[in-house]
Formats: sequence, structure tokens, C-alpha cells
Amino acid sequence: MAEHRIQQQILAAIGATDGALVWRNNTGAARDGAGRLVRFGTPGAPDIMAIVGGQFVGLEVKSARGKLSKRQESWRKACEAAGGIYRVCRSVDDALAAIDEARRRTCETRRSTS
Repeated sequence: MAEHRIQQQILAAIGATDGALVWRNNTGAARDGAGRLVRFGTPGAPDIMAIVGGQFVGLEVKSARGKLSKRQESWRKACEAAGGIYRVCRSVDDALAAIDEARRRTCETRRSTS
């Protein structure tokens, strides 16, 4: 299945769950009305970002054989070093597992600080 279609399915599935703020994170370039090239987004950042219970989740969507670029791998390492969750998702199930992990981390943090 194409990455774009997987992204759409993931956004719909997470959007249908309670307590998750989710958005598509676009990175690229486009021409403005005057024909100037305008770049947007951060190269290497994940396709989909979410916040679940205060926990950041980055989801990089890949097809069955897709691999992370060097910039994506650097972003993954930085995200995880900062305490975030970063997952490569090839399906809705992969994405929902990352959301569940964020919920578990939130519950564990709340229990340990009580």
C-alpha cells in the first residue's frame, strides 16, 4: 500500500481515539504567488505527530520496504533522547501500538509520582 494511503488511515484511526491530539506534519517546498520558492517543515521530521497524555509521539510512515533517510534517523535519535516516542509505521496497527505505548508511559509516570 502507498505511504499516503497508510497516512490517511493512521490519521483517521488516531483521530477517532479519545485523548490524542494528532496532525500531519508536512515538509517540503512550494512556490508562492510571486513564484518564489518557500520551504516549510523540518527535514527529517516524522510524517505524523501526536500528543497523548503529555507524551510526544512521532510516526514516520513507510511502505513495506521503505527505509529511514539519514535525516529521519537523526530526528528519531533526537526525539528519543528527549524522551519522545518515535516509530516507523507500516500500518494502522503499528501506529496504534505507539499511541498505546504513550498511554502506558503516562500511566507509569503518574503512578511513580503519586
